[in-house]
Amino acid sequence: MPSIRSKSVSAVEGCDGARPPPGTIIKRGSASSRARSVVATLVNVTAQVFQPSCPPAVKVSVEGSLDIAVKVTVQGAKAEGGGLPATCPAGKTSTATFLSSTVIRGAMTKGTITVEGFDPVPFAVAHNDQGTNFVNSKGRCRHTALAAPKWNWREHEEKPTEGKAADIEVMATRFADKAPHLKVQVRPATETELRRCLQFQALREAQEGEDYEALHAQVAKARMAGVEVEQIEKGEERLRELRKQRLHINEGCDKDSLGQAMVWAKVTPLVEVGVQNEPCTASPDCACNEKQNCGEDLQVVPGAVQLCLKDFGSEGDRLFFEELSASAQAVEEGSVWKAGGKFIFSAFDRNQSVSALTRTLNNAGRNRCAKMILQMVAFSEKEYGGYVTAIQVNFHPHGGTYHGQHRDIYSAKQRAGPNCTCTFKKCVGTVCYTVGSSRVCLLETMTDEMSALRPCGETCTGRRERCLLNSGDAMFFNEAWNANHTHGIPAMEDGESHGPRISVAFLLGAEDSRENFYAMPNTIP
Repeated sequence: MPSIRSKSVSAVEGCDGARPPPGTIIKRGSASSRARSVVATLVNVTAQVFQPSCPPAVKVSVEGSLDIAVKVTVQGAKAEGGGLPATCPAGKTSTATFLSSTVIRGAMTKGTITVEGFDPVPFAVAHNDQGTNFVNSKGRCRHTALAAPKWNWREHEEKPTEGKAADIEVMATRFADKAPHLKVQVRPATETELRRCLQFQALREAQEGEDYEALHAQVAKARMAGVEVEQIEKGEERLRELRKQRLHINEGCDKDSLGQAMVWAKVTPLVEVGVQNEPCTASPDCACNEKQNCGEDLQVVPGAVQLCLKDFGSEGDRLFFEELSASAQAVEEGSVWKAGGKFIFSAFDRNQSVSALTRTLNNAGRNRCAKMILQMVAFSEKEYGGYVTAIQVNFHPHGGTYHGQHRDIYSAKQRAGPNCTCTFKKCVGTVCYTVGSSRVCLLETMTDEMSALRPCGETCTGRRERCLLNSGDAMFFNEAWNANHTHGIPAMEDGESHGPRISVAFLLGAEDSRENFYAMPNTIP
């Protein structure tokens, strides 16, 4: 009985154990209300103890040999803790885990990773079979991002010598409670990667303008440098847009203008060339004043075109001029394009190999012109040795046009212009044929680093020589002469009054490099 009394007393006691005063009416709750109170208490306790946590969306790790800042943005997720440090130190691995903002992650999580100095790189990680893993573009789980200082390629400045590379890889996981891993490794760029990065810079900048020639050259060079296909396709699409605007046809290069200017009846000869030789005035014993230095070979051969093309008629120079002029008007417009102070006639895609040009001519029904070119190729190889690696057909509609002083490009050591797409082969010389109006060729002796000749002193002026090139003449020079001299066709004072001229230059490759030769885009700057 005492135990029963104890329960009775406790039932009417307050929460502090005190008995209520006499006369107090005690209301007892119903059984259902008491049950609801107990359930609510249990739910609150359970929620605190068993509240589900958000699953990891992606884990990011950064390591490498360079101190670098890396920023990661993940859609629908936030970094656990402090995330990556402001600067990821070299030689250590910095990690961060991004937690999903919801209990269910979905099929995939997308984000962007930005390495200091690099363009942002998009990525995605899959959480089940419906998701996709990729870095930079779909279908790729690895990507190497590249960065380098800005290169002023338009002004032909020196290229930067160092760059950075970031190898980014996404690794999937098969476990629901595990996070996919995005791994970033930062390192110095290799020489090949640096070249690709700089060429991509030039390609991207060329796409922003309306210079068709510059963009066309940068697309070709980007392809040779191994720039990503997606970027090259963007450049090609921009080229198509410029062609629709007819921006690929330079002034004076349309068919009507060529038909009016490149006419044999307007051809004009020359008799005098003024002062032919200007020796160095600093010293009469200067090496520049030698007519021909050791190893040099310079020849001007009159009537070479007529001799080469005698099977086509007695006036081979006139016939060749007329064939080239008519062919330039028969092929696709844009195959004649401005380069410096002259025009160049080539395949539409600017490929200056013999096979590309003759294929263009045959496709346009200009078979006779193609046969003439092949005849001249065979003649040149037999007469001067080597084999023809490239052809450049220069159009000079009048005397106001010019071909700037230059050396022909015989090796990768020489610096070509920003729009040059040469593929360098070991060469033995160049032979250039003239048909049409006579023009003066200016030859200048050089004493720079490439030349074997040394200046006679600080006041050395070098030597300048002028030679007259008449219709049918051939001019040949070998590698040694090309290293010690520059050559060019200056504009004439009477300019427009002088008639049209065409020159056909063949670059002669060394025989020992013939087996490695492929018909790639070539130019003779």
